[in-house]
Amino acid sequence: MAARFDAERWAERVQEANAQAVSVFTKCGFGYSFYQKGTVRYQHPHLPAGLDMLEAQITALHKRGLRALGYYHTFNSEPIARDHPNWIERDADGKPRGLSICLLSPLLVEWMLPHVEEIVTNYAVDALFFDGTYAHSPCHCAACQTRFAEASGGLAVPKDKQDPAWPRFVAWKLAALQEVRQSVCDTIHRHRPEVVVAVNWAYTPRMPEVVPAGLGALVADIHPDDQVFEGSYLSSYWALLERPFDVMNAAFLQWWGDWGCKPALAMQQEVAPVLAHGGLTWVGYQMTHEFDVAPAVMGELGKTLAFVREREPLLVGAESVPHVAVLHSTEANHPQEEVAFFVNEGSARGAHRLLTESMIPHHLVHEQTLRERLPEFGAVFLPDQRYLQPELVPALAEWVEAGGVLVATALTGTLDDDHRDTGRFALEGLLGIRYEGVYDQSHAYFEVTDTRLTPGTLDMPHLAEAKFAFARPVAEDVECLARLRKAYLRSDGQSLLRWSPVGEDSGYPAITLRPVGKGWAAYFAGDPFRAYQAKNQWNLKHVVANLLRLTLPDPPVEVEAPAWLEVVVRRQSAASAPDGGERLLVHLVNQHGDRPVDGNYRCTEQIVPVQGVVVRLRSEARPSRVTLEPAGAVPEWEHERGVTTVHVPAVDIHTVVAVAA
Repeated sequence: MAARFDAERWAERVQEANAQAVSVFTKCGFGYSFYQKGTVRYQHPHLPAGLDMLEAQITALHKRGLRALGYYHTFNSEPIARDHPNWIERDADGKPRGLSICLLSPLLVEWMLPHVEEIVTNYAVDALFFDGTYAHSPCHCAACQTRFAEASGGLAVPKDKQDPAWPRFVAWKLAALQEVRQSVCDTIHRHRPEVVVAVNWAYTPRMPEVVPAGLGALVADIHPDDQVFEGSYLSSYWALLERPFDVMNAAFLQWWGDWGCKPALAMQQEVAPVLAHGGLTWVGYQMTHEFDVAPAVMGELGKTLAFVREREPLLVGAESVPHVAVLHSTEANHPQEEVAFFVNEGSARGAHRLLTESMIPHHLVHEQTLRERLPEFGAVFLPDQRYLQPELVPALAEWVEAGGVLVATALTGTLDDDHRDTGRFALEGLLGIRYEGVYDQSHAYFEVTDTRLTPGTLDMPHLAEAKFAFARPVAEDVECLARLRKAYLRSDGQSLLRWSPVGEDSGYPAITLRPVGKGWAAYFAGDPFRAYQAKNQWNLKHVVANLLRLTLPDPPVEVEAPAWLEVVVRRQSAASAPDGGERLLVHLVNQHGDRPVDGNYRCTEQIVPVQGVVVRLRSEARPSRVTLEPAGAVPEWEHERGVTTVHVPAVDIHTVVAVAA
């Protein structure tokens, strides 16, 4: 293995590929390290005698001004499974789960933390990236049994989700893994505070926790089914968390272990939404047993990173501009129906997809970000957020009074601090409606009765597979914009087919709207975001967008295009802009391309440009300069009555409308 490895030549090739950093193994997916110093590590048995791959790579990379990002695998280990079987995860029957390590066993203190300490004190890695290190399943090893019993007053680790102890166990394990990650950070920073620590997939929408101070960056290697959407989705959540973030797309076509390669064009499209939100790119590939990467692959990586480098000046000194917020609660793993380690992302994904396809700039946020930045948002969506932190309720009411637009859906605000059903809406006084129960079927219909919500839709009730609440207006100023129609049921109480056609009127509204002070409070009886994500009922997209246009008629940016583009708005400081003046940057990302079919994943070979794009920005003063970046071309534009209108001939993959004050 690696008998002909040449660190100097490898570093040269990394540099030739336009990279600024590259991963180096500190502990691989089989549990081995490729270095010589220290005693804690398990050195790979086939590492050539005298070769310290880790040190050789770091030295060669640093000589060229490149960073070395240490990769540390926490899932599995062949040698630990052999030497310490009591540190391996076990299933409900007590059987070992292959090579899977339990991070709550004595492993952490007796081996892992000393191993991490050995790495950072002997090797000048610039960062450590931990693959795993989060709660994902119940473990029945002796350590987990003992620790959970001590924390819970004698309860056993539950075998499944039906066990009454399941919610308590999930909360305990999530907290325990938070402590593990903190211990890792503390160990590293005790010796080298400058080392950036990141944990793969932690603090993502599937694990919405507040990011601790010790975590220096956010990273996830996104699944390859559709890395354009996945990168966009993650970035919309991470953009306001005030951490550098990397979204790792992949050069290979399937997943780790696939030795093919996408065309650079596909990878450029995948990294574009990440760049638009201010993120970094980290393209994943893998080295062979000879520790080599095919020149053709390096060539495509080089083209991809050249695309990034060309746009790098647009990221310097730029920050996101809030407009629409979608709350994705840190309590989302404790809904009424099912408690899980990874939250149900149906509403979050549906909201991002719906708003992106409607060309409405937005961010997914958790409660802390929403509270801190609430005055900056024009509208806030609460998509079936069943638990609302008590302090958030009056803050939202005050914000609506001042002119904000609030849209709550389904069972938002119906759980108490112990995640029990309260039988009422926490926002009842603001929405002007009373909670009277839940519709007992899996789907129902929105029958829009207000024509202001019908543009772009068909004149028919719209199916929504979602949980619906019965909510009765109790304030005189509540408008009913749509009726809730039940699903038709056969005489045996079953659906006509897999879904049923429209049935009788429920007697309740499906959409309500209420003026509150200078703002608006709207309510959807079922969550249109989850319904859109589940069944692609496209009419729902237009209903939501029409409601937002009705209540927020003068957004700071509007985009018209014959096909949808992702729209991201950022502001670049005067110190970083090329002409020394502050710039508003409107990123336009063309997400069109080949879609996944037959279990394969998206791989775009040709992108059809979106032509005839019109961007309108509201600004009292006439801009001093308008350009299309990164090329710097000057488009046709005019400024009239406080609106700057920019005509963009075409968007291939990524174009930025830069408007200088």
